[in-house]
Amino acid sequence: LQKPDGLTIINEDDIESQLWPLPVRKLMGVGPKTEAYLSGMGITTVGELASRSRAELIEGLGASYGAYLYEASRGIDESPLVTHWESKSSSRETTFEQDVGDWQVLAKTLVEQVKEVVADIRARGYTGKTVTVKVRYSDFVTRTRAKTMAGHTDTEEAIRKAVFECFKRFTFEKKVRLIGVRLGGLEKI
Repeated sequence: LQKPDGLTIINEDDIESQLWPLPVRKLMGVGPKTEAYLSGMGITTVGELASRSRAELIEGLGASYGAYLYEASRGIDESPLVTHWESKSSSRETTFEQDVGDWQVLAKTLVEQVKEVVADIRARGYTGKTVTVKVRYSDFVTRTRAKTMAGHTDTEEAIRKAVFECFKRFTFEKKVRLIGVRLGGLEKI
């Protein structure tokens, strides 16, 4: 919120005056598609979002994302403050400008994401063991499929193979808004 580093401490008493007037886009995790979706619900500010019930947000945005937005709009975040961490995963996600129904476009996107994840872990000296593919459909329902490989690897071929084993387990009756790859269980070489 404040320049140059964006760090602002908001006390509980300040939520209504400092957080609620902000556009919903200021909340972490709210991009242009979510902003447009919320706008269709008559929600353009954090305060308007905070005025909605948890049940309504979960119904419209899914259990996890709806609950997150409910709490974020009220300044609730129970997660501990972490100042240093060891990387446990590497991931890439793509949110499409228009929802995609062509599985070949989705497959090509996954191939590119695998290349980026492999380049990232190799540059940082890691191998990984568990692959997760994430798909968010046009109605905001998000699903993941995971596969734990026999051992740690940094080979593009092995990771890509595991990704496509996960990809085959999805159904695509609805168009896709977002697709992503995550390689977890990282271990230093």
